[in-house]
Amino acid sequence: MRRGGSITTRLITVLTLCAGIIIGLGMLLDYRLSRDELLGRLQRESDDTVRAAIIDMENWLDSIESATLLLARVLQQREYSQEGLQQMLRDVVEVNGAIFGATIALAQPPDAQGRSLGFAPYYYRHNGKLAYADLAVAENNYQQQKWYTDTVAAGKPLWVEPYFDETGGRVLMTTFAVPVYRTDATGTRFLYAVLTADVALTELHHYLQRLRLGGNGFGVLLSRNGIVLSSRNPANVMRHFSDAIIEDTNKATLQEMFAAALSGEVITRQHQCAHVPGRCVMRLGLLEPTGWPVGVIYSEDEMTAPLRAFELKIALTSLLTLLLLAISVAIVTRRLTRPLTALAQASDRIAQGDLDAPLPQAQGDDEVARLIQSFGAMKKDLKSYITDLEAATARRSRLQGELGAAREIQMAMLPHGGMANEQDETYGLWARVAPARSVGGDLYSYYRRDRFLFIAVGDVSDKGIPAAMFMARAISLIQQLAVTAADPAAAMNRLNDVLTSGNDNCMFVTLFMGLLNLDSLELRFSSAGHTAPSLARGHGVTSLAQESGPALGLAPDQVFPVNSVQLRAGDRLAMFTDGIDEAFNLQDEMFGIDRFNQALLASRALPITEAGDSLFDILGAFAGERPQSDDICLLLLDICPGAEADLHASERFALGPRLTKRVESWLLEELAQRQLPHKLLGDLKLLTEEIVSNVDKYACLPAGASIEISLQATAERIEIEVRDAGIAFDPLTGARRAELGATIEEADVGGLGLHLITALSDRQSYRREDGCNILRITKLLQRAPG
Repeated sequence: MRRGGSITTRLITVLTLCAGIIIGLGMLLDYRLSRDELLGRLQRESDDTVRAAIIDMENWLDSIESATLLLARVLQQREYSQEGLQQMLRDVVEVNGAIFGATIALAQPPDAQGRSLGFAPYYYRHNGKLAYADLAVAENNYQQQKWYTDTVAAGKPLWVEPYFDETGGRVLMTTFAVPVYRTDATGTRFLYAVLTADVALTELHHYLQRLRLGGNGFGVLLSRNGIVLSSRNPANVMRHFSDAIIEDTNKATLQEMFAAALSGEVITRQHQCAHVPGRCVMRLGLLEPTGWPVGVIYSEDEMTAPLRAFELKIALTSLLTLLLLAISVAIVTRRLTRPLTALAQASDRIAQGDLDAPLPQAQGDDEVARLIQSFGAMKKDLKSYITDLEAATARRSRLQGELGAAREIQMAMLPHGGMANEQDETYGLWARVAPARSVGGDLYSYYRRDRFLFIAVGDVSDKGIPAAMFMARAISLIQQLAVTAADPAAAMNRLNDVLTSGNDNCMFVTLFMGLLNLDSLELRFSSAGHTAPSLARGHGVTSLAQESGPALGLAPDQVFPVNSVQLRAGDRLAMFTDGIDEAFNLQDEMFGIDRFNQALLASRALPITEAGDSLFDILGAFAGERPQSDDICLLLLDICPGAEADLHASERFALGPRLTKRVESWLLEELAQRQLPHKLLGDLKLLTEEIVSNVDKYACLPAGASIEISLQATAERIEIEVRDAGIAFDPLTGARRAELGATIEEADVGGLGLHLITALSDRQSYRREDGCNILRITKLLQRAPG
């Protein structure tokens, strides 16, 4: 069953998807470019709209300021009667339609009778006509109005913050006020009057209606103090923008825009629209004559609606184009892939084993025709290859069977089939061989003869069948030598001569051969180019120092030095081939002797069988997925804790500071493995300290001289011999014993020492030999009865 559909279906699908992706990317790119262009044009349009509206408002306000300033200069230079001032004021308001109302408020004190509070006629427009109000009456009192007090305090022309006029016009308005100053006969400048021109906020709102972008755009005007002068919502007029929250814009954003606009900057921000879906754009600038921020708010989605409508038309057109393209691709693809479909059906039959399945006819000389021809040639070659493969498989099966039999034969030549585990009262032994291939060249052997244990571990050069054949020859000779070998060096020499004979392929073997005395625990061994064993003792592991001879099988009459090591109860000796220390991981790091010694120390507390398995597991974890490249052989030898050998040790000690402490440390270290009672160790320490101290003090030895101490320990006794080259003196006869019962103050020092030696030891002897005093003391561990 074919998965994933035919090639025809996949071609149609892939080509259609590619075309759809290309068309979609083109539409997306066109939309992005068109949108950016539209938004840029909208930005420029909004800038132009705001700028035009600001210019118109500035011209309109300039006309008001110019008329007011002109009248102020006239009042500053000429004197008029009150009737003249009233007539001139009426003419200015009537002629200048931009002015809602105006007043000339003279800066004069009230009369003595309090009937008049000054002079301030006020003309304003009401229902299309001019109306009059007197601002000097008590209820209006113009000298207390902010447009008057703020102007007098500023001393210059200014636009007053918007307010509701309750004294005359009774509308929301803002005022342009100009202080008029004159100079008296003494040259002193004084305030003559305050001239005002009022503008109704409805007029400002009318101008702002031009700031419209789209159906929902509108303008906004703020005072210098943030009071809303004009907005879409009439309820926000005369409220501070922070309370009005124009279009639900964030307060912090409005505050930022307001501060920027007051500094003369034109600033733009986006926010979520409150009156229409989508985002809105707010642009804010400064109205120069008044210093008021003015701006426009419009919907970005509303402005881009024509673009979306256009893109929808393009999308529908593209879908229709894609459909027609898919139909065309399907027709052409099916025609081109018909021979491939037939070829695929034939290949299915061939895959099922029908090599006689017919192929489609190759028509023309295109790629499909050449493919059919090549497929026919391949079918012919495949039939021939399968025939040859069947024959080769049969031969390989026979070879695998032979290699399996060879492996079984090779493992049978090793003690316990390559997996040895033997326990004795003196020792424990564990060994294992792991060939890198079906058969290999690593070997081990051991044989116990009376109170001697023969051990051998070897590694034949190369791997596979040649190494296995040479290994079979070597292990047969080794096992013959194990029965009679008394000297590892002689046995190694004899084995080398035999292996050299007839070795035309120059095969060789590295070999460790040792003979362990189970009574003394002395291991005498020889090495033929083999890796030194590792000894685990106490809390450490060391590689044994050895003198080695050449590998076996290369040249006759070679010399193989004999090495010796004194083993102790609790020791563990590891003998191994280079397949362990030269194992590599995926990072080409070598396992190495140090890492093996660390692993041997880590498994020190485990039984010998678990320790051997643990070492193989650690080596396998290190190599990881890297295949084994060399044969591996490991043999562990444990000396049981209860096994004790006769001890023979001697040491020379130079005279000097801490002599007795140095002798005591050496004595305890040598006796540490014999598990002696604490009292016996204390007696031996006391005896040794007394003898060494007397020699140091009374033997009259020259500076730089030394004494020699020998120690022999068996299961029955411990003997300590002290040799010095001092003056001749027999302490056993020449020293006077302390009288029995005498106090320490009454006894001679020498007498106390002799008494201590004879009391704590079982036998004492002295002799003078080769100019040396020799004192031997014996401590029996088991006294004979009687």
